[in-house]
Amino acid sequence: MRLKRLELQGYKTFAARTEFLFDSGITAIVGPNGSGKSNIADAIRWVLGEQSYRTLRGKRTEDMIFSGSAQRARAGMASASLVLDNADGWLPIEFAEVVITRRAYRSGENEYLLNHSRVRLRDITNLLAKSGLARRTYTVIGQGLVDAVLSLRPDARRELFEEASGITLYQSRRSEALARLEETRANLLRVNDIINEIAPRLRRLEREAERAERRAMVQQQLDGLLRTWYGYRWRQAQLQLHRSRDALARRETSVAQRRQALEELDARAAALRARQARLREQLGDWHRQSAQLHREMEAVQRRLAVWRERSRLLARQGDEWQAEQTELLAQVQAAAERVSAAEEEVAAAQAALRERESRVAQAEAALAEHEARRAELAQRLAQAQADLLARTTQAADRRNRLAQLAERRAALAQERAEHETAIAEQQAQAESLRARLAELADRQAQWEAERDALEERIARLTADLDRNRAHQADLSEQLAQARQEAERLQTRYELLSRLRAEGEGLYAGVRAVLQASRALPGVLGPVAQLLHVPAEYETAIEVALGGHLQDLVVESWPDAERAIAYLREGRRGRATFLPLDTVRPRRRLDAPREPGLVGVAADLVEAEARLAPVVEMLLGRTLVARDLKAARRLFDRLHGGFQIVTLAGEVLRSSGSVTGGRRRERAQGRMLAREREWRELPAQIEAAQGRRAQVEGALAGARQAETQARERLADLEKRRRAHRTAGEALQTQRREMQRDLDRVEQQRLLLQERLARLDREAARLDETEAALQADLAQLTAGQEEAEKRQAALQAELDGLPGEALYRRLSEARTAAAVAQGAWQHRRAALAEAQEQLARLREQAAAKEQRIAQLAAERADLARRIEEQSAQEAAVREQLAALTAQIEPAEAELSRLEAEREALDAEEEALRVRLRQAENRHAQALLAHSRRQDRLERLRRQIMDDFGLVEMEPVEGMPEQGLLPLGEMVSALPVVETLPEGLEEEVHRLKAQLRRMGSVNPNAPQEYAEVLDRHTFLSTQAADLEEAAGGLRRVIAELDEVMRREFQATFRAVAARFKANFSELFGGGTARLVLTEPEDIGQTGVEIVARPPGKRPQALALLSGGERALTAVALIFAILEVSPPPFCILDEVDAMLDEANVRRFRRALETLAKKTQFIVITHNRGTIQAADTIYGVSMGDDSVSQVVSLRWEGDRIAAPDGSTVDVAKAG
Repeated sequence: MRLKRLELQGYKTFAARTEFLFDSGITAIVGPNGSGKSNIADAIRWVLGEQSYRTLRGKRTEDMIFSGSAQRARAGMASASLVLDNADGWLPIEFAEVVITRRAYRSGENEYLLNHSRVRLRDITNLLAKSGLARRTYTVIGQGLVDAVLSLRPDARRELFEEASGITLYQSRRSEALARLEETRANLLRVNDIINEIAPRLRRLEREAERAERRAMVQQQLDGLLRTWYGYRWRQAQLQLHRSRDALARRETSVAQRRQALEELDARAAALRARQARLREQLGDWHRQSAQLHREMEAVQRRLAVWRERSRLLARQGDEWQAEQTELLAQVQAAAERVSAAEEEVAAAQAALRERESRVAQAEAALAEHEARRAELAQRLAQAQADLLARTTQAADRRNRLAQLAERRAALAQERAEHETAIAEQQAQAESLRARLAELADRQAQWEAERDALEERIARLTADLDRNRAHQADLSEQLAQARQEAERLQTRYELLSRLRAEGEGLYAGVRAVLQASRALPGVLGPVAQLLHVPAEYETAIEVALGGHLQDLVVESWPDAERAIAYLREGRRGRATFLPLDTVRPRRRLDAPREPGLVGVAADLVEAEARLAPVVEMLLGRTLVARDLKAARRLFDRLHGGFQIVTLAGEVLRSSGSVTGGRRRERAQGRMLAREREWRELPAQIEAAQGRRAQVEGALAGARQAETQARERLADLEKRRRAHRTAGEALQTQRREMQRDLDRVEQQRLLLQERLARLDREAARLDETEAALQADLAQLTAGQEEAEKRQAALQAELDGLPGEALYRRLSEARTAAAVAQGAWQHRRAALAEAQEQLARLREQAAAKEQRIAQLAAERADLARRIEEQSAQEAAVREQLAALTAQIEPAEAELSRLEAEREALDAEEEALRVRLRQAENRHAQALLAHSRRQDRLERLRRQIMDDFGLVEMEPVEGMPEQGLLPLGEMVSALPVVETLPEGLEEEVHRLKAQLRRMGSVNPNAPQEYAEVLDRHTFLSTQAADLEEAAGGLRRVIAELDEVMRREFQATFRAVAARFKANFSELFGGGTARLVLTEPEDIGQTGVEIVARPPGKRPQALALLSGGERALTAVALIFAILEVSPPPFCILDEVDAMLDEANVRRFRRALETLAKKTQFIVITHNRGTIQAADTIYGVSMGDDSVSQVVSLRWEGDRIAAPDGSTVDVAKAG
């Protein structure tokens, strides 16, 4: 890769668009101090992503933009673009040419573009980092870096070697790994904190869940009793509401009748008021018409008075205007006479003026003829002088150009000989490089084959690892589920065991007997715990048994007596006992063969053999049917005492009664289902533990397989890194050798082109010299002839006279000016007289027009006075007619007013009776509302206790307060009479709930959720521990790679520094020393130098030139070991004397074979090493100007022919 081009616009002093083209080898940039040379180095730093404005010699973004001058406005944007030749693929991007652009705006915004597409700064730095250009301190080397190389502390100097070894990318990866490790540790700490935080909550929720289940059982019993109690209360409230509704209807009828009578009276009053309104409206119209006629009469009378007075005034004014018109006509006649006299005087003055102007024209013609002759002679003389001067100048120019041609011919001959020698050397070098490239290509093909085989093995092993990880993830999830399931089952079993032992859900008497079973021998347990019922029959059996579920089975009658005495003495409640020695089962029911019959209930349950009499007594005459239709068919075929239950819980008794409906889900089969669940849980727990152990074994095997695979993969990765390093070295060799070959070929072609250009220039020199000799001979002959013509013309010009002609012309012009003044005075007098005559005529015409207008106005006034007099008589007649209509209408209006007052009195009496009826209605409505409120409060109380329920109305009444939800909710029973003892049992259960206190109803769900989260977090903690271990291994591997790379680079740089020091100083020794060789990761680098003829001494004691040369030796050593594609040297040779500059130049030329250099310098010796030279100067408008220069001996020549002596200018 090489730098092809730098484009600047608006950057610092480069206001206009400026372009620098860079070839391989060395390009020098020269110019005086302050011309803006170093801004080129700053621009390259800036484009490569430099963010330190101090490094860029500024303080803020605005300092990067051209600030303007007196002659040029400031720029609004700075732009710089680097064009890189990426044909060799140095940059990891699929473009043969890469353009990196950075722009800055005065708002402080920066913009980055890659191949003209907008990107982020991070994208640029990542691209350059992969090629080693992002943070290379020595891509742009200035005087500051040369001083800093020696002034830096040893640990800071280490950074130069880290960049040269290419471990900055590893350092970045190590920093990222450390950050991820720290983040993983923080996440692990947070996860452990959360686990420790939720563990107490998990234990608390477990206790709360148990309390919530116990409370739910008591609440279930209370709900059943409350439904009956609320059914009774609802029935009574509905009846009271019905009675209040009837009373309210009667009151509403009374109010409606009185309102109807009042409405009829209101209608009569409204009709009367309408007649009054119409009559008043008619009278209003007539009164308004009368007022309007009176106003018209007054207006007519006023107009008549005004117009009669105006007629008298117009007659007097007409007499006055007639007298004025007679006087104006006399003035017009006098003015016309004055105009005739003035016209005669103007004609006489004009004739005198023409005679004077004729004399002036004759004098001017004579003088013009004289001046034309004089001008002709002067022009011919000027042409002769210019011709002579041009011939003299051209002859001198031809002589100067002939001398220059002779000098250039000698220089061309010498340059041609040098180019021929160089072409032969380049040809030999190119052949050698091609042979070495072919050898490297064979080695590259072998390396690629080995790489493909290694990559294929790694890909297969990586795929195996991915599959193993996915399998482990599945197993981990299965293990978590298995652990969670086992813990859930164990917790459920413990809860049910505790509830069973405490007798939760049993009647108080039954619970007291069971808790004292050790003191009461012979108690076997309640029926619900002694029967084993399949799940599908639980609802039917529980409905069939009803309250017998809690009957206590005992061994004998004495056992029952002892238990009853125990309950009675301690007032512990009541219980039903079934002694096995006294229980007598009834005759078993013969079940008919009928579709839909499941069987006799006694046959559908399991129990110990000795409990058979109990089972037969309780269930021997109970049939189980599939549905209510089947039960109805069986009912017709059975006789005697029996009952039929369906699988859904409906009951059909031998008396013909049937019970059914929807049962609340939580109440169905609860006691029997809980017993069945308690018996089945141990087997389920054992099975879950077995599944957990099986998954744990599979997961351990998978993790062991992963460890073995990781070890094999690590070994392959290590081999791949070593192989990749060898491949990169091989590719680097090929790129460097190809660049050398391209450079040699380019230089050879350039030399051949220069040789052809020299031949063409020599031929042009011969042609130019012959033409110049011929021009010189011709110019010499023409010079003598021009001198003779000039002398003859000068003599003729001096002999021309002209003073008398000027005097004659002056006298004629004076006489003509006097005549001109007289003529203009007469014309002014004539114009004044004509103007006065026209003004008088206009006044007379205007006066005549106004007299005619006045006569017309008087005639119009007479006509209008006559019309107004007729209108006045008509208005008087209309007023008389209106007065005759108004008087009868006002009498009718008085009669209607008396009739309306009588209707008002009758209306007031009706309103009093209506208010009395409305008061009685309001009292009835209030009573009805109170009963509705009581019903609503009862409904809300029911809803608070049961949620949504269907509350059936009393027959014959509307559905007041019902929710039409159909099958969505359960129905509230209709209870006519309240069962005895129900309220006492309700109070007892409520007291038990109060003693239990409040519980968290969501505790079971919260417990399950927290348990799931605890299990998930535990798994996460294990995964994070594993990830942290992997990151620590990666960091250790990166440390080992960086240590190995740093050591190798340090040894190579130390060897080259020692050789460069001796070469640059012409002797002496120097070496690099590690300050802490036992700690390669933190060691600094110290420099020990001994110039020739001196003892080893500290760097601070070296002279300025010795320090600069030592620093150059170290920088060049780094460039040799890790050559960048291009490097900018900004006046690094400023401190070197002439002898050291020669050594510096030789070293620079050697490095230029591998690295492209752009050198900003003042040194003549450094400039002579350059293949291309750019000159930079500062213009009057404070803008840097750039010109491409070339060598001419010891001088630098510009395209315009000007030259600069480098020895003097530098």
